[in-house]
Amino acid sequence: MMQIKRLEIAGFGKFQQQQFEFGDGLQVIYGLNESGKSTMRAFILGMLFGFPSRRHPLERHEPQGTNQYGGSMELVVDETTYRLTRLGDQPATLVNVQTQAAQPLALLDKWLAPYDRDQYLRLFTFNQAELTALKTMRASDLNVQLQQVGLVGSAPWRETATTLRTDAEALYKPRGRKPRLNQALQHYRMLTEQVEAAKQRYPEYETLQNRLLDLQAQRTSTQRDLTKLDHEQQQLANLRNQWPVYQQLQQLQATNMTTLTTATRTRYQQLSQQRTELQHALASARQQLSQQPVDTQSQGLVGFYVQHQDQFDQLEAQLPTLQQTLGQYQTLTQQGSAAKADFQAQSNAHPELLGCLSPHKQVAIETLKATLAATANTRRQHPTPTSSSLDWRLVGGAIGIVAGLLLPLGGFKWILMLAGVALLGWFGMTRSQGKPVQATDHLSDQLVAAGLAPDLTASEALQQLELVAALHRAQAAVTTADQALATQAAKLWQLIQPYQFAAGWIPVDQDHLTTSVTRIAQFYDQVHQVMQQQTMSGPDFAFVQRQVQQLTQQVRDLTEQLQALATTNGLADVDALTQAVSDAEKQTANATSRQQLQQQLSSAELSALKQYTSLEALQAVLAERRQQRTQTAQQLTQLATDIATAQAQLQELTADGQYATLRQQQADLQTEITVMARQWLTRQLGANWIDTALQALTQQQLPTVLAAATTIFAQLTAQRYNKIDLDGDEMVVKTATTQFMVAELSTATKEQLYLALRLALINHLGQAAQLPLMIDDGLVNFDEQRKQAAWQVLAAVAQHHQVLYFTNETAALTQLKTATVQQLT
Repeated sequence: MMQIKRLEIAGFGKFQQQQFEFGDGLQVIYGLNESGKSTMRAFILGMLFGFPSRRHPLERHEPQGTNQYGGSMELVVDETTYRLTRLGDQPATLVNVQTQAAQPLALLDKWLAPYDRDQYLRLFTFNQAELTALKTMRASDLNVQLQQVGLVGSAPWRETATTLRTDAEALYKPRGRKPRLNQALQHYRMLTEQVEAAKQRYPEYETLQNRLLDLQAQRTSTQRDLTKLDHEQQQLANLRNQWPVYQQLQQLQATNMTTLTTATRTRYQQLSQQRTELQHALASARQQLSQQPVDTQSQGLVGFYVQHQDQFDQLEAQLPTLQQTLGQYQTLTQQGSAAKADFQAQSNAHPELLGCLSPHKQVAIETLKATLAATANTRRQHPTPTSSSLDWRLVGGAIGIVAGLLLPLGGFKWILMLAGVALLGWFGMTRSQGKPVQATDHLSDQLVAAGLAPDLTASEALQQLELVAALHRAQAAVTTADQALATQAAKLWQLIQPYQFAAGWIPVDQDHLTTSVTRIAQFYDQVHQVMQQQTMSGPDFAFVQRQVQQLTQQVRDLTEQLQALATTNGLADVDALTQAVSDAEKQTANATSRQQLQQQLSSAELSALKQYTSLEALQAVLAERRQQRTQTAQQLTQLATDIATAQAQLQELTADGQYATLRQQQADLQTEITVMARQWLTRQLGANWIDTALQALTQQQLPTVLAAATTIFAQLTAQRYNKIDLDGDEMVVKTATTQFMVAELSTATKEQLYLALRLALINHLGQAAQLPLMIDDGLVNFDEQRKQAAWQVLAAVAQHHQVLYFTNETAALTQLKTATVQQLT
């Protein structure tokens, strides 16, 4: 049994730093209106079950004159005193007053079990307002109360039943429109109508749908192609931008790699430097030599010769070859003149045959030759028969015809005449085949085509053809002579042409080759004569000339050494050696450039660039990709237009819904309706099962509660009503002679009935937890006699439960002699 021994209110509503002592049994808390009776009742509830949160300020009873909130309560449980403290937002504490040992707060829950705050309010506390609100009292109402406060652990089941029923109603109501199952059924009816309407147009829809799918597949494929072309175009554009780098790298890599050693390059530098120095000295000596002659004319000739002595010396070594070539040229000139004279003589003798030399006549001449040859063969194979020989067919045919005409042979004569005609016909055919071919007209056409007279006989034609052949041979001889002369003239000019640098002293002309060679020979004779005269005229000239000769020889020696060095290294001449040395010097510089260029090109770019032979080829491929990309983009645009058109047609065709989609939606909705129906049925059956089970449990306790309530109700009404019974679901009260429905009772009697039922429930159910009972002005409407009876009943209840009776009735101060009174001001 739990009893409240002491309250210490730090701050709660109007109470601030106040203490209240309570004893056993019936406790009266007296006070006028607004003295704090309801506030104290709320404080006790807050201490037992926790204060409301700040979201419920009216129920918290926040004090206005102090910052402190809450307080403490001393409870006696099983003769042990505990102090329960709840202050503000601090955690609640429970302490054993005798030992001052802290206790777990779960101990409080154990004392209050099996009731929570709501169940405690339904059973152990009520006020006048709850009694006044009573209109009827049915068995089902009392059963619910038994379920709520009498069955331990029934609350979760009741909540589950309520949740199941709420969920079921959210799914379906017989006359509802918003529940999901109601809406699904309505939608299913609409889909059924749409499916029937769309079914009639399904073939056309299916064809259009397949076309739309094909177009969409083509669009997807075209989009992939377009993406691929964009990628390829970008790659090609990058390659085009990298082409200058690639081309420069190729040029560097294409440079011939020389294998010259360092010693060879050093030797070349030495020899080249020496030769350059000697060439400068030779040029100075030649300048000095050119100024030695006395007369002006000789000075100019010798000066020019000395300045170009190397060239003249080299050309003078070829002078015998030049003379020999000139002799051959002159011989060929004479041969050509003879061939031309022979051709001219034949042309003069047969001027009529010159037309046959035309290239256009050659085919006709060959045809004529073939015809004349065939004619000669035919005459040899088929000689002409003599006129004296007679053929038997001629004689027999004549006899047959004459006998048929003259002899009286009857019908047989016609046979003889036909036989004679046949023999004569056979003879005629044989004679016509044996005659020689006379193709005079055909031969005349061929003669004219060949350029000859049309009336020539075969033998005359053959003679003319022999003359034409002789003219052809003469003409060919002239052509051959001219070609040989032209070739020799080219060779001769090739030897003369190098003298063009000395045109002021040696005028040479390609049209006058013989005169040019004569001038060259005369120039050398003149130069040698002048040089010899100058040498004899003064020692200085001789000295300088020897110096020039020595320097020239030294330059030649160095040149020969350079040539030998070139040959040793597999090079053709000194120029090639010079180029090789220059290339070797460039290689070092190019190596760095090549490395830098290679860093600018990735291996993939380099591999791709090698596929193109030129920038033009790369640009051609790029232009082709651009054109393909444009065409693909146009195809994609056209496909988008076709898809939009097909979709519009499909939308127009399926304005009432696509058949396949509607069928699928109908099937899906059937499944969904089945699932929701099962859910609804499951929830309804579950809620009904829970209600039935709870009702069955409470029905077992209801007779006991009604019997206890009958005793209390009879005591409260001075034995006027001696029975509380059930009429079906309706509750009735009975007197000795009659019975009344609850609705027929007066307000006070209804409140007394409710009080009797509540106290009967407490006596029946409160054995599990003997907790304090709080009544706030519950007897206001009772008359004095029944009020006295009620106090006696409460006093009896107080033997097992501490009863806190809050009232503003002054009679309670004097008439409740066994009660402990607390007066509030």
